[in-house]
Amino acid sequence: MTLLTNKMKEEICKDYPLYSQDGKGGNATCVAKFFLGSCTWYITEGNYEDGDFIMFGIFANGDEHEYGYVSLKEMESVNVKGFEIERDLYFDRQPLKEIKDSSLQNYLSHFYGEDN
Repeated sequence: MTLLTNKMKEEICKDYPLYSQDGKGGNATCVAKFFLGSCTWYITEGNYEDGDFIMFGIFANGDEHEYGYVSLKEMESVNVKGFEIERDLYFDRQPLKEIKDSSLQNYLSHFYGEDN
């Protein structure tokens, strides 16, 4: 599966480049969602860097969450016993605080307070 089409990468670079959503907390727009088993990546920003597409967002594994950067090339190379990372094809861009994932919402509330 192509995790991000060229059109999606261009739209993210134009509308949500790296560092463009700093300080928005739960109001930051999640532009893509990826998953593999219990692991989920909520991507909020991205840019081309050194021949790769670097993204920023929240990585979630069960109740463990953290903000960080991830390389598209690295994500595309992951293969765990025949399973690969997939993009949620039914996900629509939306603020992080509107995503229906209780553990994500708990993390955002803990990280930013009740108002996100």
